[in-house]
Amino acid sequence: MIDGAQTPVRSRQGALRAPALMAALATALVAAACSATTQSDEPAAGGTLHYLSSQPEFTHLDPQRMYLPEDIAFATSFLQRTLTAYSYDADPADVQLVADLATDTGSANDDATEWSFTLRDGVTFEDGSAITCTDVKFGVSRAFDPEFILTSGISRAIRLLDVPAGPDGNPVYTGPYTTDPGDVAAFDRAVSCSGDDRTVTFRLARPAGDFGDAVSTPAFGPVPEGTPAGVGYDTAPVSSGPYRVDQDAGEHLTLVRNDAWDRDTDPLRPAYPDRVEVQLDLDPDELDQRMIADSGADRTAIAAAVDPAAASAFPRDDALDDRTVTGPGLGVRYLAINTARVPLTGHRRAIAAAVDRAALHEALGGDVGGTPADGLLPHGLRSEDAAAASGSPGAGPPAGDPARAQTLLAEAGAPMPPLSFAFLDTPANQAAATVLQQSLGTAGITLDTVPMGPAEYYPAIQDPQSPHALMLGSWAPTWMDGATVADLLTPAGGAANLSRYDDAAFTADADAASGELDPAARAAAWSELDARAVADAVVVPLRFDQQLRLVGSQVRDAHAWAPYGSVAFGAVWVEPED
Repeated sequence: MIDGAQTPVRSRQGALRAPALMAALATALVAAACSATTQSDEPAAGGTLHYLSSQPEFTHLDPQRMYLPEDIAFATSFLQRTLTAYSYDADPADVQLVADLATDTGSANDDATEWSFTLRDGVTFEDGSAITCTDVKFGVSRAFDPEFILTSGISRAIRLLDVPAGPDGNPVYTGPYTTDPGDVAAFDRAVSCSGDDRTVTFRLARPAGDFGDAVSTPAFGPVPEGTPAGVGYDTAPVSSGPYRVDQDAGEHLTLVRNDAWDRDTDPLRPAYPDRVEVQLDLDPDELDQRMIADSGADRTAIAAAVDPAAASAFPRDDALDDRTVTGPGLGVRYLAINTARVPLTGHRRAIAAAVDRAALHEALGGDVGGTPADGLLPHGLRSEDAAAASGSPGAGPPAGDPARAQTLLAEAGAPMPPLSFAFLDTPANQAAATVLQQSLGTAGITLDTVPMGPAEYYPAIQDPQSPHALMLGSWAPTWMDGATVADLLTPAGGAANLSRYDDAAFTADADAASGELDPAARAAAWSELDARAVADAVVVPLRFDQQLRLVGSQVRDAHAWAPYGSVAFGAVWVEPED
């Protein structure tokens, strides 16, 4: 993910903003997670849960088009079941990959290039028809549609399948909706069904020990075979979950219980509320005031995440503190150093040593919006022992070491090449550019800063021949495994590899780590690779995101959900009225 690609918080003018929240929330953000208070001993079924957002719409609800983490968290909790899923635990360390539509988290061959999943008995769509392997295969086939795969953030999962790429780098199979679907036989070899239509087998282009996690993405969700293309499916997809779309009126969406859903086939979703009402396109200031007032139906509401980095002061209110959900976000901000422009490791290390990461952290929002990063991998995805043994730079952002930077420059034995920093022209990034220019300047390193608008910026930094040496990156794992960071650090990542890093030994070790079937060994391997990338100054990690949202006083068990940097929608229940 490149800088600026995360979900924005919209103002009434459509620009990025931060709703007014009390200053005391900064203290709450230091905690890993916080839940609304619980007044009943046991969760209660029933009631209506409300979800409020200033966003004009869900970007997508079609499972093969969905890519924003908040949308995925919402849809997979209420509407869309997947082959595997993540548990709703509040502590990221406790979150587990669990079987969902499948009977287990997958069976792999010895080299992790072939994975099979058998569907549970009794799983159905909302019309009561059985979900079969054919429906899963059809859903996956839709993800190959050129319109889908080019706009979807989960295309990495689809590209794991053994479907060749054409000269343009895109798969030679183009899905069921194109006039010429291309190499159908290649897709049929990559995704096949058993004779009883209950077991789906995936053949991969390369080993992937984390493929059981990959199929937790909605790209691998079932869609009734033959479902036509069109925007209608994007707003009212056929449900396989505990709720179905009853009404879609643009900014209003109503979910009601799916009578065809069988609780006995779904050990993950408790499905407490009877109804879910969604209200979108709200004025942000109005949304803030409604959540703070906590009256009427808003007492049973969850607000979409707000931007805590610029949260302004409100009178302190302990009751509001109790209704604040904070915890890990999904992303990490980092400085990418273009290795094609700065090929010498000594030069890159000099840049990294000179960077005042403490000041950059403050420029990007400080502790209110995130915590200092010491790698690309969030702590829930890595082995802390392996990271420490590999020389992780530590938890705190150093203020920069100009003397060390000058020593590294001298040891490099060559003058520093010309450096430019390209950035999306926002106030926070302007502040970051000033800090970066000043901190490098203290070490005698000259930096040109190049602000750009979106239309110019994104093509410029994705260009393999980009002239810019430094760029701000923003990345979030597609699923909870360290292997997802590979796109940032290997040539296969394409435009996501802002550093243009192409080290044969590193790539070979990354491939080996990706194929490791043991999750602990895979985490250790990727933690070591993450630390190597930092040590070689391919990237300079800056901050891990935090999320912040308010819930109504009758909402219970609302807590941060690490896999999506969201709230665990599926665990929430509504406190009955006295």
